[in-house]
Order: sequence, then structure tokens, then C-alpha cells
Amino acid sequence: MARALDFDLAVFDLDGTIYMTELSVVPSIQETFARFGLPVPGDAEVRALIGIPTQGYRAWLKERGGELGERIADETPRREYELVRTRGRLFPHAREALGALRAERCRTVLLTNAGQRYVSTVLGTFGIEPLFDEVSLFRRGESSKAERLAGVIARAGGAPAVMVGDRRFDFDAAREVGCASVGVSYGYGGDELALADVVIDDLLELVDMRRAAKGVAPGTGGGSRGA
Repeated sequence: MARALDFDLAVFDLDGTIYMTELSVVPSIQETFARFGLPVPGDAEVRALIGIPTQGYRAWLKERGGELGERIADETPRREYELVRTRGRLFPHAREALGALRAERCRTVLLTNAGQRYVSTVLGTFGIEPLFDEVSLFRRGESSKAERLAGVIARAGGAPAVMVGDRRFDFDAAREVGCASVGVSYGYGGDELALADVVIDDLLELVDMRRAAKGVAPGTGGGSRGA
């Protein structure tokens, strides 16, 4: 029997939850550093950056790039946008889960620490923007993820909500606003998943948990389990 979790607002992180970020961010950083003759960061070091706010990511690039920091911070994202389009992929069943939730009248929102151009590139490449009722992204000088999550919930009329993500930023935000958190095991959070209320291996499990709470049999009511 599926676990039950009642919600009418599903708020999703992007990197490590919907999008396979490592396919573009790891090679973009490594290729750019190599092109400028700088020591190349390892895969694990780069993956640890996934999910941090855009300004923190840029600050890391500038610091790691030393005297070439400004150029590294400008060139790396350019290469990353190219790689999103040519190598990027969504996680299995992400599109299907979003579609199933919306078909069952659940409001869906994207809440990310990434910036405008990156988010637009990912959403545009995979054509998934119509699967979200709202997109909340990081803007310089704006509030924390928790404050933005609170705003999303308020704009949805205080609907019962769940925050779905893979990093502590997501789980901390959910705890601060008092909503449930769901961690995805396939993301980049590692030990941080212990902070989530529930951990799932596939986003379609989220659909089934809502169906169980609503008294609907798992696997019914729309959506597909195709890859």
C-alpha cells in the first residue's frame, strides 16, 4: 500500500529534482578551467555546488579562478547553456509526474535558487514551463528560499503544500514555513536527505502518495509510467 501524503500544492526544486544538472554543470566547469589552463575541479567538488544560489555559484567560480576569476565566471555559464541543450536530460518520470499532478487538479510550482537565464534555458529546452502554475527563481537581493516558499503558499490561498527537492535548502525552507518535505534519493543531497520528512526514489511515488491520501487507487487518474 502506498504511503499517504495529502497536498494540493506541489513545489519542486529544479536541479537534482527535475533536471539532471551534473550532465551540464560538471563538464562546463571542467572544460572551462582546462581551456584556461587552471587546475580542473573534480566531479564531487562540482556536484556539491548544485542547488546553491546563483550568486554563491558565481562567487565560487571567481575564487577558484584566481586572477582569471571574472572570465571563468562569465565563460562557464555560457558553456553550460550550450550543454543543457545538447546533453541535458530530465530525470526519469519527472514530466509524467508533473502532468499527472496537474491532471488531478494539484497546483505545481517551480522554486529554484537558479537565475533567470539558466532556468529559461532548461525550461525552454525541454518544453516543461506549461507544467508549472508559477516559476519562482533566484534574483539578486531577493529573499531566502523559505520566504519565497511562504509567498508561493500564500498565493495559492494557503493550500496544503509539499516541498520536493534534494538539498538542505529545500528541506530547511519547508521546515521554516511548516509544510511537508519530500526528498528525492536520486539527487545530489546525500546525507542531507535525512532532513526530509519522506524520501522517494521516483517522482511518480509522489503522485501515488497523494492518490492514497485522496482515496484514489495508485496508477489511476492520469499520468504514465513511461520513461
